[in-house]
Amino acid sequence: MKNLIIIFTLFSLTISAQKKKNRDYFEPKKIIYDNHIYEPYIRTVQLYPTLSSGKTAQASLNPPVVNLQDSQPLLLEFDCLNPEYQSFRVKVFHCNADWKPSVLNEIEYLPEYNDFPINDYRNSFATKIPYTHFSIELPKVKLAGNYVVMVYKNRNEEDIMLTCRFMVYQNRVNVGGRVSFANNVQKRLSHQQVNLGISFSGYEIIDPKQDLKVIIRQNFRDDKVTKPLVPFMVDSYNKKLDYQFYDGENQFEGGSEFRMFDGRSTQQKLVNISKIIQGERESIIELYPEKTQNHLAYISVNDFNGMYVIDNYETNKGETESDYVRVSFMLKSDSLENKKVYVNGAFNDWQLDSRNLMHYVPESQSYELYMQLKQGIYNYNYLTVDSQGNKSEVDFEGTHSQTENVYEVLVYHRPIGARADALVGYSMIKTQ
Repeated sequence: MKNLIIIFTLFSLTISAQKKKNRDYFEPKKIIYDNHIYEPYIRTVQLYPTLSSGKTAQASLNPPVVNLQDSQPLLLEFDCLNPEYQSFRVKVFHCNADWKPSVLNEIEYLPEYNDFPINDYRNSFATKIPYTHFSIELPKVKLAGNYVVMVYKNRNEEDIMLTCRFMVYQNRVNVGGRVSFANNVQKRLSHQQVNLGISFSGYEIIDPKQDLKVIIRQNFRDDKVTKPLVPFMVDSYNKKLDYQFYDGENQFEGGSEFRMFDGRSTQQKLVNISKIIQGERESIIELYPEKTQNHLAYISVNDFNGMYVIDNYETNKGETESDYVRVSFMLKSDSLENKKVYVNGAFNDWQLDSRNLMHYVPESQSYELYMQLKQGIYNYNYLTVDSQGNKSEVDFEGTHSQTENVYEVLVYHRPIGARADALVGYSMIKTQ
């Protein structure tokens, strides 16, 4: 009997050790210097500057770009749907203009040791799908430039959970610009053109035409950026650069105003909500069936330029009281040959994967998708990808030169003696 107890005890310890080994095992991950989620249980990642008036749901509509001189911190938030206890930490990496890691030592761009625990976490309340909400104010950096924040688990830097890009600027040059119709007659009704000028009086640049890297970004999207622009004219005497082009280097498709649904409530139908199904384990929100907007006249509608806001309509406590719901999208259309259709938006970091890929249903003659999202207000559109990998938002959305968009001008320079690129100019330009 004694030997039987010993054998049973050893067997139990072996099983326990094996379970712990399986739980702690992970595939080592290589860091991606982009917005990326590495585990499916990490959801709703948001990085944005906090406002002086206090934290609001709308604050997340601002891009993760701050002035080096401001005391305004960046707030990183995300949810973990893994029910087991999780310990997360943060590291920050400096990057050059091309988002490749710079050669700077951590002590050169951070005032303290580059390892920050996330101590602010709260469990969800009264939700069907439980989760833990994590948040941390990122440390203030010492240099202007591009940065990537990495969150990893259990003090193991190879067990990466997520990475997010952010930018810190120090305006050493002045940037001015405006958005107009495209110079190209064929694109005048469909595209927008950003003309800009840079004044570098009081800032030393050896070769202004070659030393500055100037990039324009549309609607805070890294998939909508120009290649580095070369000035059309250099005024060395007045220290001014003129960026006006005639070959389309500074042109963007205007697109259309984004579609929107208000999923803040599971108790009442808000904007664009057709039906709410109260499941035992999960609520389902069905949107109204939609059609293509291509070839339709432009309609002015207020939108978030593709962004989203997390909020709960009844409690206004979206961080921990917004539930994860299954959202049903339906796009009425004929089946497109050799093309995939995606629901596209900032909620998926503008990335296309199996999570936002739609499937054609012949019975309803529509593309359909069920996607799990946290309650809030979402902007989105429909995008196609052909067999060569060419993306198009025009197939279902159309494009107009009148569409309201926001553009950022990013000016990078590597000063004399410096070992990395600095963001020396930043300006936000909106269409009139």
